[in-house]
Amino acid sequence: MAFWSLGGLLLGFLTALGGRNMVWICTEAVESTVHRHLEDQLAFLQTKDPELHRLIASIQEQELAHLHEAEKNQTTRGLGHMLLLPIIGFLTDLMIWLSTWGDSSWMRAEMARSRQS
Repeated sequence: MAFWSLGGLLLGFLTALGGRNMVWICTEAVESTVHRHLEDQLAFLQTKDPELHRLIASIQEQELAHLHEAEKNQTTRGLGHMLLLPIIGFLTDLMIWLSTWGDSSWMRAEMARSRQS
């Protein structure tokens, strides 16, 4: 959680310096990355743990609402959007990986192996 707190504070501060539209771009990048991560979890848990699957699905609904709000409130989608979206997405992926001690990579590999079987 310390990673998330520090990263969120730093990211929030830096994007706030860029103004309201930059904050919405940051929100879109974070939420789309989190959404993708939740999709992976849902696919992994579908047959393994239905109760946890339901819980994560409800969390995903909230995250999607945040994503749609961010997309709706952006006034422009120019160079800042094109540059920041992949950078912030990468940093969010990195934070997820660090905070799960790489379990997200293990989960993706497990799903890939099961698709090949």
